[in-house]
Amino acid sequence: MHSRAETDFRIVMSQETRDWWILWFALLTGACILYLTLGRGPMRPAAANPFENLVGLVPLFVSIIVRWLVLPRYTDGRKAFVMFIVGCALAESCALLGVFLGGPYRDDVFVLGVLGIAQFVPFYARRLHEPRAQGFFPNN
Repeated sequence: MHSRAETDFRIVMSQETRDWWILWFALLTGACILYLTLGRGPMRPAAANPFENLVGLVPLFVSIIVRWLVLPRYTDGRKAFVMFIVGCALAESCALLGVFLGGPYRDDVFVLGVLGIAQFVPFYARRLHEPRAQGFFPNN
């Protein structure tokens, strides 16, 4: 049996984890809806400098660094949530820049941006908010 305080603690922690999932899902679907409404127009011609069409890859690479090198180092849920938002925003900016500045690479850069958002799927948020087992045999 769990005490009332222990049960309330578990409910609060699951709500914090749910916030991660809601934000992630909203950003992912928002990018897709934006593409379906604004990104289906005629394709723009390639720019004179081909790197202008691929400018969206810069924030994508920064978001990959945030996700795989910076975010796993945080143990505090609030600080990790801030980095989660920063990384998702960078990945979504790749998708938006792909829609508006991608030129002939519009669809490709957009898909990379959506995959950048998808890499932030918050499976790891649960370990930040649930108490860790302690004792001599912590896994039992």
